[in-house]
Amino acid sequence: MRRRRLLLSPLLLLLPLRTAAAHSYRLGPIEIGHPWSRPSVTGAAAVFVAFSNTGRATERLLGGRTAIADAVILRDQDGSPLEYLELLPHRPVALRPGGKYIGLRGLKGPLALEDSFALTLRFANAGEIAVTVMVEDGPDH
Repeated sequence: MRRRRLLLSPLLLLLPLRTAAAHSYRLGPIEIGHPWSRPSVTGAAAVFVAFSNTGRATERLLGGRTAIADAVILRDQDGSPLEYLELLPHRPVALRPGGKYIGLRGLKGPLALEDSFALTLRFANAGEIAVTVMVEDGPDH
């Protein structure tokens, strides 16, 4: 018993780190999963996140704000600005590399691996919610 506990203890140290890496939020019927961004040394960055609308009515993500950038802009996969992002009921939407994303312009400093920052998202009906964006190396697609 004691030997097993000794062998497992290094693995137990990793559990809190793994749990902290995945984070999600809920605002009424809107579920927000793991907001993240890649490291950036330029004045711009992209935020990627998953959304799910568990309600009956369509919701719209209108934009957001953050203290680390001058502007938060919803972007189509070609980089053109979007007025809003439509979240249909029971149709998950994933903002990911190569697709739609949340653009940050006028960064006040570089984003380094393992940094995090607050981002407030604004929805048409559900209101606003502050989420934490993790800076990490994510998948390419």
